[in-house]
Amino acid sequence: MLVLKQAFSRGDSLAVKGIAVMMLLFHHLYSALERFDSYPVSFFPFAQDDVVAVALMFKNCVSLFAFISGYGLLKSIASIPLNRRSVLIWNITRLLKLLSGFWFIYALVFVVSLCLDGLPIKTYFESSSVAGFCYLLNDFFGLANFFDTPTMNSTWWYMSAAILYVLLVPLLYLFVRRIGYLPVLAATAALPRLLNSDYPGGMDPYSFLLSILFGMLFAQYDVFGRIERRFPADNPRGYLLHFVVWGALVVLAYQISRNYGHTEAWELNLGVLPLAFLCFFRFCVIRIPGLRQVLRFLGRHSMTIFLIHTFIQFTYLEDFVYSFKNFALIFLVLLALSLAFSILLDGLRKLCRYDRLIDALLHRITKKLAA
Repeated sequence: MLVLKQAFSRGDSLAVKGIAVMMLLFHHLYSALERFDSYPVSFFPFAQDDVVAVALMFKNCVSLFAFISGYGLLKSIASIPLNRRSVLIWNITRLLKLLSGFWFIYALVFVVSLCLDGLPIKTYFESSSVAGFCYLLNDFFGLANFFDTPTMNSTWWYMSAAILYVLLVPLLYLFVRRIGYLPVLAATAALPRLLNSDYPGGMDPYSFLLSILFGMLFAQYDVFGRIERRFPADNPRGYLLHFVVWGALVVLAYQISRNYGHTEAWELNLGVLPLAFLCFFRFCVIRIPGLRQVLRFLGRHSMTIFLIHTFIQFTYLEDFVYSFKNFALIFLVLLALSLAFSILLDGLRKLCRYDRLIDALLHRITKKLAA
């Protein structure tokens, strides 16, 4: 067991999640011309192509979420004995915590959309009732992307990835303890090329496996803490140094993304270059008083916003969202609506004491397994 330092605290991770979820909304709004070309959207004072390029680059928001997952999962798995029973209890605990949040949202979306337009019926039961029930179960357990079955929301593909990462991290941790991070990172980056495979895909968990590994590495070796101790950012000169260095690397990441794209150089754009964004956010952005608290608040709602915003943007309120015409205002409207629905859902969870129910269930399961 390891006791790891925390130079990247839970508050820091929440703040970065707050930034990442805003990047996600911007990406989904403007990364493809067909999403907005039927609406009179103004990009003044910027060129449309520049905004689209930034939105495309913001695909790396998923890399940020994956990095944070890898960071947190490593700290958690490193704190327990690596025997079968402990790892089994750890896996079940992490998966139940992950899925319980999704199940609550799924149930509400199912009921509301069924009443509005019969979306679950259209999604699952077009072929047969037996197949439809299987599709429903796959989606409910976050496995639709694994089995390529219908889903009520394409953004829910990340649930399959998150489940896979929980199951993989104990194995990856064993590998890196034996052979180190460099061979595992190199093999992960090289394998698709060696197999003559192209970009794994924007909804393929493999595309973000490098970020999981980098998150684990940063947690195990306290990389943020080492940088902070070597180059303190709590004084004007140190802060300026961080701002210039990491800001320059973010600009470089933008240029690489614009010239090559994440489909051509996915290892760079979705694996390595997001580290520049993470360091810029960690040492520069989330240190700003006031802004830090706002970002933390957004971060607490990031999972719910991730899971519901496409219902607002595409399924039910697309015309309303894009009716605001200015690209920045459209983004703010989508963010405000997504956050408002997330706060409402959070209130409903507390009202029905859902988290207490999950905690009691988790306690009973782990108690039986530990006996």
